[in-house]
Amino acid sequence: MTLVAMFPGQSSRYPEMLSKLATEPACAPILAEAAAILGGALPADFTTNRDVQVGVFLANHLHLKRLEAAGVTTRWSLGLSLGEYNHLVHIGALAFDDALRLVDARGRLYDEATGGLMVSVFPLDAAPIEQAIMRLGLSERVGVGLYNSPRQHVLSGDRAAVEQVLAELETEEYFDATVIEPRIPMHAPCFGATAERFARLLADVRFAEPTGVYVPNVRGALLGRAIATEIRDCLIAHVHRPVRWQASVDAIAAHVAEPWFVEVGPRGVLHNLFGKDWMPGRRAKTDVATFDALVQELRDVR
Repeated sequence: MTLVAMFPGQSSRYPEMLSKLATEPACAPILAEAAAILGGALPADFTTNRDVQVGVFLANHLHLKRLEAAGVTTRWSLGLSLGEYNHLVHIGALAFDDALRLVDARGRLYDEATGGLMVSVFPLDAAPIEQAIMRLGLSERVGVGLYNSPRQHVLSGDRAAVEQVLAELETEEYFDATVIEPRIPMHAPCFGATAERFARLLADVRFAEPTGVYVPNVRGALLGRAIATEIRDCLIAHVHRPVRWQASVDAIAAHVAEPWFVEVGPRGVLHNLFGKDWMPGRRAKTDVATFDALVQELRDVR
């Protein structure tokens, strides 16, 4: 059995995600360090995208450190959207303090965006969504921002374009549509200007040669021996191009023996994407209430 850490993105947020871990021995020093790096108090109400990004990044990192303090380690990981920054820290490509500052700046840039919409669409294959976008001639304004599983995807783009695509799909398909972000079109073609601004922030960030395999969202494939320029290019593209999560998970499942995907974060969003139509390996999550039982189970199979 091969443990694979999955770091979730912003949809995993909830108000107590940091406070629930604040008194844990492995977590308290990290939160104090994070507050010092950020120059003040940690986010608490998560009303801005900056606060959400910083909060989820820290929560993911705390869950990882709890596992490591309990003796559970792995060289394999990947992260969805924001979680890719936790993945880069885990594989040694990015220092924790640099990653935290970068996530902080990324969130502030995203908060300046307006007029976007992200909508989760389920259960529906990707092909009808892509075809509707092409029929309407909207490929520069909206796209599939996240390919999460065979039947769950996220439309992202400017509000009017997303609503047009949904209306077109409703004439032929049955699906549920849930707004997951009411303002910021992450991973959408219309977010290119934000990607250009983010590229300038990345220019001075130090990247090391990873000690583990890099799995960039935009490629949905394993990238061995990644160099700094490749990582920067992937992170810039990551802002306005799709997250290929299903492909990323499948790539690891095809490469490692008996993968056990453990969601290392505050909720179970990635854990819940697995289902009858997509089960690439065993799954678990680092739930606070069942953490000790999970650690014991992981030790038993390693």
